[in-house]
Amino acid sequence: MSSPTKAFAELHVARLRKRADTRDLLPSSYNQDLDIMPKVPVPEDSPSLYTKERLQQSLVYAESCLKQRNISPRSELFMQIYKMELKDALEAQSPKQRENHALMVMAEERLIQEKAFLQPLESVSQAEMQDQLLQMRELQYLIRYGDYMKIIPTRLRLHASKVKCENWQLLSGNKYWSGIAETLTAEEEARHKAVLRGASVETIKLPTTVAVYIACADLGISEDLAIWSIKEYGTRNREVHRDLNDLKSNGEFPLLASILCADRDELSSTFSVIKSETDLNHLGMIIQNEIDTWFEDTRENPDHPTAWVPSLALRQFYKDAVQKAKGPSKEEVKQANIAREQRRSEEKAARQKEASTKTSSSAGKKRVASTEEPRGSERQSHDKLRQQRFKLLAQKCKLEADLKRIDRELGLVDEDNVSPPSPES
Repeated sequence: MSSPTKAFAELHVARLRKRADTRDLLPSSYNQDLDIMPKVPVPEDSPSLYTKERLQQSLVYAESCLKQRNISPRSELFMQIYKMELKDALEAQSPKQRENHALMVMAEERLIQEKAFLQPLESVSQAEMQDQLLQMRELQYLIRYGDYMKIIPTRLRLHASKVKCENWQLLSGNKYWSGIAETLTAEEEARHKAVLRGASVETIKLPTTVAVYIACADLGISEDLAIWSIKEYGTRNREVHRDLNDLKSNGEFPLLASILCADRDELSSTFSVIKSETDLNHLGMIIQNEIDTWFEDTRENPDHPTAWVPSLALRQFYKDAVQKAKGPSKEEVKQANIAREQRRSEEKAARQKEASTKTSSSAGKKRVASTEEPRGSERQSHDKLRQQRFKLLAQKCKLEADLKRIDRELGLVDEDNVSPPSPES
C-alpha cells in the first residue's frame, strides 16, 4: 500500500476544460472588438422556428455575455452551457438533431428571461452589489454551519496529537485553523506547479498535507472531505474574527483607509431604513474617531483615502505587531530571565521564612502544653471543683438550718423554765 504522501502527490492535476470554439459559426457581421451588448434573446414558441440565423443571433449574445468582466460565476457557467448547446444545434447533421438541440436552447432562453441574475448587469455598481450579496450569503452559511465543519478538523487534531504522527505539531492547538487552511492552499498550489513541471514525487514537500493524510488514513476519513472541511472552517474563522486590527497588524494601511472612508460615506444609505438618526450619528462618530486616530490629513482630503497619511499611533501599532510576531529581542529575553530569577529568589526566601515561623510556633506550643494540663483533665478538674463547691454550699445551708432549729428549741426551753410572778410582787 502506497504512503499517504505519495498517494497525494500522484493525484491527477485537474485542468479546466477549454471553452467551445465557435468563431467559425458566428455570422460574418459579428465584430468581437465592439463592446456593444445585444438584446436578450426572446425564446421562440417552437423548436422548429430556430433557424441558422436565429441560432447565430443567440450565439452572438452568449459570446458577448462571456466577454463581460462583471459576469457572475453562476452566470458564466450557465452561458458556457448555453453556448455549447447553440454550437451543437448549428453543427447538427440532421433536422431532427437540430430540433432536439433547439428544444434545449428554447428552455435555456426561457430561464434567462425568468432569472435576472443570468442577464448582464447594467452597471459596475450593480455588479459590486451582487458580489457583496453573494459574499454575505456565503458568510451566512459559514456562520450557520461552521460548528459542523469543525467536527472533522477537531478529530484530526486530537488524533494527531495523541499518536504523535508525522508533522503532528502543524495541526496542534498552537495553530489557528485559518492559518492551517492557508498553508494547505499554498501547498496544493505548489504541488500543482511541481507536477506540471514534471517534478519527482519525492521532491515535493507537503508537511501539513502529509499530517492531514496520515490522520485521515488512521481514522478512515476521506482526505478530500477533510481538506475541504479545514479550508471552509478556516475561511469561516478568518471572516468572522477578522477586524480592523488585522489590517493594522499586517500594514495594509491603504486598504484600511479605503474601508473606513467607504463605511463612513455609505453609512446613511446602508442603514437609514433600519437604524434611527441617533444610531447613525453614534456609529458615524465611532468611525470618524477611528479615522482621526489612525490617519492624518483626513480633514483636508476627506473623500480621498489614498491621500491619508498613517499616524504615529498606526505606525507604532504596526511596529509592535511585527516585533511581537518575530518574538522578543535578546535584550528582552535577558531582562526577562533576570526578573524570573529574582522572582524565584524572593519566593524561595519567603518560603524559608514561613517555614521558620511555623517551626518556632510549633516549639512554643509544645512548651506551653508541657506545663499545662491536657484539655480533658482541665475540664474534669473544673467539674470536680464545682461539685465540691456545691457540696460545701449544701453542707453550709444544712448547718445554718440546724443552727436555726437549735436556736428555736433553746428559746422554747427558756420560756418553759421561767416561773410566773407572785401576787405580792
